[in-house]
Amino acid sequence: MAIYNYLEDIITVKIQQILAKNESVCKCDKCLNDMLAYAINGLPVMPYVTSDGGIHREVQNLTNDALKIEVATRCVKAVDLVSKNPKHKNRQ
Repeated sequence: MAIYNYLEDIITVKIQQILAKNESVCKCDKCLNDMLAYAINGLPVMPYVTSDGGIHREVQNLTNDALKIEVATRCVKAVDLVSKNPKHKNRQ
């Protein structure tokens, strides 16, 4: 059995949507991972278990409006923070 945090997917998609609208932000793996780490830190874990170790998606939606807003807010802050303070010297 594998445990999977569904919220990681939601945050990754939201960050990608934000980045698609902003050409000037670095999109290297280091920056993307920093954005994800910042956005997910402190949010509740939404785990589920898969029988084969793969990602088994059931139709799941965030039903809590407050959580939707919190995810969106954290993603915007993460992109802003990391874009202003990348952990590498050269923007890619």
